[in-house]
Amino acid sequence: MAESSRPGAAHQTDADMNADEQSPDRSGKELAAAEPGRAHKLRQLRASYYAQLPERLDELRAAWSAALAGEERRASLRTFQRLAHNLAGSAGTFGCPELGATARAIEELIVDLDENWAAMPPRIEAISDRLASLEPPSSEPLAVAGPAAVPVANEGMEPDQAMGLYLIEDDAPLRQEIAALTHAYGWQTHSFGEAGAALEALATHRPEAMIVDLSRPEGKLAGIEVVERARAIAAELPVILLSALWNWESRLAAARVGVNAYLVKPIDLSLLVDQIDRLTKKTSADPYRVLIIDDSAMLAEHYAGVLNAAGMRAEAITEPQRLLESLETLQPELMLTDLYMPGCSGIELARVIRQDERYASMPIVFLSTEAGRKQQLAAMQAGADDFLTKPVRDAELVLAVKQRITRARALAALINRDSLTGLLNRIAFDLQAEAEIDRAARSAAPLTLAMLDIDHFKRVNDSHGHPVGDRVIKSLAQLLRKRLRKYDVIARYGGEEFSILMPSTPPETAMAVLDTLRQQFAQLSQATAAGMCHCTFSAGLAALNKTMDRGRLVEAADAALYAAKRAGRNRVCRADGKGDAA
Repeated sequence: MAESSRPGAAHQTDADMNADEQSPDRSGKELAAAEPGRAHKLRQLRASYYAQLPERLDELRAAWSAALAGEERRASLRTFQRLAHNLAGSAGTFGCPELGATARAIEELIVDLDENWAAMPPRIEAISDRLASLEPPSSEPLAVAGPAAVPVANEGMEPDQAMGLYLIEDDAPLRQEIAALTHAYGWQTHSFGEAGAALEALATHRPEAMIVDLSRPEGKLAGIEVVERARAIAAELPVILLSALWNWESRLAAARVGVNAYLVKPIDLSLLVDQIDRLTKKTSADPYRVLIIDDSAMLAEHYAGVLNAAGMRAEAITEPQRLLESLETLQPELMLTDLYMPGCSGIELARVIRQDERYASMPIVFLSTEAGRKQQLAAMQAGADDFLTKPVRDAELVLAVKQRITRARALAALINRDSLTGLLNRIAFDLQAEAEIDRAARSAAPLTLAMLDIDHFKRVNDSHGHPVGDRVIKSLAQLLRKRLRKYDVIARYGGEEFSILMPSTPPETAMAVLDTLRQQFAQLSQATAAGMCHCTFSAGLAALNKTMDRGRLVEAADAALYAAKRAGRNRVCRADGKGDAA
């Protein structure tokens, strides 16, 4: 018979629900459902581009005629170069590769032409010849292949059936303990005392992972047969094996049936949660954020559509003067920008970005047809990281962006993350808190800061040793990460102290959330050499007001934390004294 545990929902304000509706970080099923709409938008962009081609070609010819006539030749050549550059980069993207290739050849012929106009009649003639051959296709291009559809996770299943674990363990107390623990961390766990019932359920409902005890009443290695039968039903299902044995025979048998993780009893429950997260990839779901700047609106929208269809959060702007606002609202992890734009070059744009230390390490990638080494070196000196040559295929664009942001995130994690918990460290938290406070002040949205401290933590270290203390810290970090929203800012502030910044959250809501977390943490069992123990935490809350900067907000929350300690610990206090949960 299966036992089921369902987690309670994390705090959900009206602002949360609005954010959820707009968030690109959605399930595979929702993304797949949105795919036809995205494909339609890309088709509309292509049709609009084709309709505007004659006008674009006329503008190009007019700029060249002005240069030939000597009418402000230098300015006319700059305009001509920019228009040729845009055409070379966009035509191939929208299904006109021959047109794009001709425009690229023209762009290459323009280099240094203004400085040597009188000495280059052959080049001028070659440009005129190629310009005369530029004509839009006789019919609208066929649809450009878009990115592959996002795979649908657990297709054909109800959402509550897909988000679960199967636990097969005949030891009832251990089964209940693991079920309670995974429930506390947000999992819907179906636990089974008999393997047959679990395998029967597996035939119709697919969990995200399965936990199996190696030693069964049928034999000391009977769990191996259970895994084999489960693999026959669901070949790719992640499996964690629990065992009292640590020998070559059992380890080899587990490896042969494809067990993903092998944990020895007594089970380190925090390690079990880590393994579940790793195997189900629950720790890195935030969508990549990309800012695109290109003076060609349709090309910028196309790139944004391609990246959004791949599960990223991409925004496009065509006016460089909107850069600072977009940096604040999107906080991009990578910027794609054209090299040539009216009023501001891509090189100048990169220099503006590098003036802000918050974006000193953000990758800047130029999307350009520029082949000149001199311009590339100038862009690199201004802070550019790479070049992608237009036209860039959709699949190549997605891959290039993913690779660069993945590397940037890995580097940022080494710098900004606490090595034990994986949460933000204090420096990274303070920087992000400044941005959240500025955003809350602009929008007049509520913002609440919580400071948490594990009670009597020194006793834990003194009585049970530092490894147990580390597990206690890690278990609280896991609980916070699992039970809070993705856009709540969580950090290990130092030692056994944690900080949480809750955007769009009034103090009353934050109070209720923190008190629920306090109760859940107190129920978690911590394994020690002397048996199981339990720990608690105290918390202080402070709400942002017009007179506060980050330092004063932290001071207010810290004072509330110490008030909770003085009042007896294992409680939550507010800086304004209006609430006290214990």
